[in-house]
This record gives sequence, C-alpha cells and structure tokens, in this order.
Amino acid sequence: MPRSARHIIHEIYSDVMFELAEDAGLLEPVMDDLESVGRVLQDEPEFLSLLTVGHIREDEKVGMVRRVFKGRVRDLTLDFLCVLARRNRMSFLHGIGDRYQALLDERKNLHRIEITLAKEPTDEQVETIKRDIREAIRAEIKLSVTVNPEIIGGIIIRKGDMVIDNSVRTIMNRTVDAIMTRSKEKSNIKSNKESQQ
Repeated sequence: MPRSARHIIHEIYSDVMFELAEDAGLLEPVMDDLESVGRVLQDEPEFLSLLTVGHIREDEKVGMVRRVFKGRVRDLTLDFLCVLARRNRMSFLHGIGDRYQALLDERKNLHRIEITLAKEPTDEQVETIKRDIREAIRAEIKLSVTVNPEIIGGIIIRKGDMVIDNSVRTIMNRTVDAIMTRSKEKSNIKSNKESQQ
C-alpha cells in the first residue's frame, strides 16, 4: 500500500479515536492504552500475524482481541481495537498511535522537537538544550535525541518539516562549496580578461 494511503488511514482512525476519547474525557488514558497494546503486539508478532491473515474470519479476530485485552484496556479502546480487527487494520495501530500522540501533544501545546548530536549528551546538556529551545519558541516541548557521529559536531534541530542544520559537517560542506564557487568566479574573470587582451 502506498505510504500516502497508509497516512490517510492513520489520520482517519486516529482522528475518530481522538474525538471519541475527548468526548469521554479519556484522552490521556486512551493514549496509555494504545501504547500498552502496541507493546503487546511488538512483543508478540505471531499474535499480530493472526489478526491480519485473511483466512481467519472477522468475528474470530474480534473474539481474540476481546479475550486478550478485556480488562487490560478501557472499554472505549477495546471497542476501537475490535473495529481495527474487523477491518483488518491492526497492523496500522503503531501509526495510528503516533498520530493520536501528535494530536494530544498539539492539544497540550506541546511541540515535538528532534535534535541530532555527534555524541551522547549528558542530562545537564539535554536540559540546557530543552530550556533554550523552549524559550526560543515560547512553548513546552517534547525532546527526542539522536546521536550521529557523522555530523562531527554541532546540532541539527527538526520541528515537523522545519530543519535547522548547524552541524559541523554541513558548515564544512557550505564552506567548501563557497570556496569552490569563489574559485570558479575568479577563474572565469581571469579567462574573460585574457580573452579581451
């Protein structure tokens, strides 16, 4: 299935679930349920396979979901999982959960920020970066840190589609590109002068 189609499915199901959970006053508890179910499916891939194979009847899949999760999640979440099982959409739960979390963060005015550093930061460095970004965008943030030694140093900050790349590697590449461009310009000027003589 194309990625855009998967994205649309994630949006439709997570938006409906979010609205139902909001109406029931269960936004945070449902998120906890989705995370809990996601962990079970990740730890038990055979169970997820059973819920997605075509030769098992829909009502059997729903029955399996009810037996496994009844009493472990809220009734609203259980009903939602049964809808996913009936429509053969359990494999989409991870993406649905991510989208639901993004909606929840947005509701709380909590911005997801991803940073990439060359080496593992200390807790103190993470707190300093959090504080600086929070003050810069004047909002609460949820920070995730990735370590990539290839950037050499500096930092890459991502917020949605926006990227601020102040890595040493990118700065070096820009510098090399600028030197090459300037060198070509000088060479062209020299060639033009020689041709005019």
